[in-house]
Amino acid sequence: MENTYPFHPPRRIGTIFHHLSIALLVVAGLWGIWQISQAQVGAQLLLYIFAILIALVAVPLLVYRYYALRNSSYTLTRDGIYIQWGWRNESIPMNHIHWVHPVHDLETPLHAPRLRWPGSVIGTRRFTRGPSVEFMASQEKNLLVIATARHYYAISPQDVNQFLAAFHNLTELGSLQNIPQRSTSYTILLTLVWKQKPAFYTILTGFLLSLTLLVWTLLAIPNHSQISLGFTSQGLPREPLANVRLILLPTLNAFTFFANFVLGLFLFRRDENKLLAYLLWGSSILVALVFHIGVYFITT
Repeated sequence: MENTYPFHPPRRIGTIFHHLSIALLVVAGLWGIWQISQAQVGAQLLLYIFAILIALVAVPLLVYRYYALRNSSYTLTRDGIYIQWGWRNESIPMNHIHWVHPVHDLETPLHAPRLRWPGSVIGTRRFTRGPSVEFMASQEKNLLVIATARHYYAISPQDVNQFLAAFHNLTELGSLQNIPQRSTSYTILLTLVWKQKPAFYTILTGFLLSLTLLVWTLLAIPNHSQISLGFTSQGLPREPLANVRLILLPTLNAFTFFANFVLGLFLFRRDENKLLAYLLWGSSILVALVFHIGVYFITT
């Protein structure tokens, strides 16, 4: 399209950081699962469970933020600025923009979001006296601030000078039409999922089964001094193990549930992939039921 200038944030350092972080956390989670199956002292398991929980929470967050970094752009047109950052999309009409300046030109210092790392400087902060600023950037240096009447946006195009030159050129040409200001985010996707009753109840069923599996396991552990996980090739029960190793089953189930939940959200955004999303969320129910059966046989 004529008079359209696409820009992207720097991605190299953020990509390396996310790859390494995700790999290390996955290894830490697998290490924790392996150690739970091998440890002999109950107190040691707290460390391994903690490592698993950290991986369980952090990996989906890092995966999404990496996805957002790879699917990010700032597009300038005569009619406005289009910002995309993962599932976050913002359309700003040109006649709503008051100014665009580098952050170092501002009289009031701008503080970056507290939860940030290379390739993911996103979040909202507020000036000491002034409006809120939403960050959609991959780095803290060379930020540009887009000012509108009620909201500011901090972005990090790779070539700041070229972005500013393109913006001034387009403002001199004038807009052809007034585009509507639109704003979408991941919360809208979640709202869409909640409104779809089959999707909502499928996810809710998987979550409740995961929760009951965890509660059942925690209640069963004190009532069994030892447990046996399976049989030998001769059909005899394996050597009894410490009862706390039973926590391995809800841990593995939780990994499955969260992985299927996040991947299902990615697929649910497109109509042609919704069936795959339902299959993933449905498989979480099946896996949870299998683990329930496993806990029943182990404890009885």
